Amino acid sequence: MKRCFRSALALGLLAACVLSAAEPPQPLPQAHDYAAAMKRVSVKFKGRPGVVLHIGDSITYASPYGAWARYGAGKTDDDKAALGWMHAGKDNDSDSWWLCRVDLPGGRSHTACSGIRFDQMLAGGKSQMPSLARIIEQHRPQIVVLMLGTNDTSAGRKVEDVRRDLEQAIELLINAGVIPIVSTIPPHVGKPELGRAVSTAIRAVAKEKQLPLIDYEQEILTRRPDDWNGTLMNKGDVHPSASHAGTTPASAPTSDNLKNSGYLLRGWLSVRKIAEVRRTVL
Repeated sequence: MKRCFRSALALGLLAACVLSAAEPPQPLPQAHDYAAAMKRVSVKFKGRPGVVLHIGDSITYASPYGAWARYGAGKTDDDKAALGWMHAGKDNDSDSWWLCRVDLPGGRSHTACSGIRFDQMLAGGKSQMPSLARIIEQHRPQIVVLMLGTNDTSAGRKVEDVRRDLEQAIELLINAGVIPIVSTIPPHVGKPELGRAVSTAIRAVAKEKQLPLIDYEQEILTRRPDDWNGTLMNKGDVHPSASHAGTTPASAPTSDNLKNSGYLLRGWLSVRKIAEVRRTVL
């Protein structure tokens, strides 16, 4: 009897380990709650339901950013429902993945621009980019995924100036009834300390204002604490990697694949956070 019990216990522990190992990866849990605050924002919404804009620089403008959302493998039913809700694949002005990747003159799309800084996105004008206020007025989104700060870091802008710009952008969005999802920036190979400080400021603002947060920097460092340069980020570059070690931006989001393609990781994180906001707030 004891031998049978021990055998059953051993098999149970083995099965638990196998199930644990087979569990799909999840984004890092957010440290602060945002649902109540964003519900208060959502009651002011008067735009187009399901329109989600991706506002950013070349890391957003790059087509690989939306590859997993558009045709990637390994989506859950929740992922598919969220993507359907946000008009993914429509390739028109209701489809955020099209709006951020379509090529316009000057190295930009409708919502993202190569080389743009936070202050330039607020003001507009770079490569004929509309101001952030004009983009929101024109497209009337329900949610905005906002990731800026890499080019501010490259330019050596002060952290307090970047934080001020972020707070101004958030105020603009909230006043328009738009839910902001803010993102930290990836590790900066050229100015690592300043890049960390910018991401720290973004986290602090997100916590203070109770905003949804994609902690892209920490997601990268958790998976690749010492060797992100050349794996999740292009070697010696500020841009995420597309394909590495057989992984592409459209590969299934397994634990291994999420350690090899920076754009797969970012695209997956964005879809998951948008789905979470839709589920908990809307």
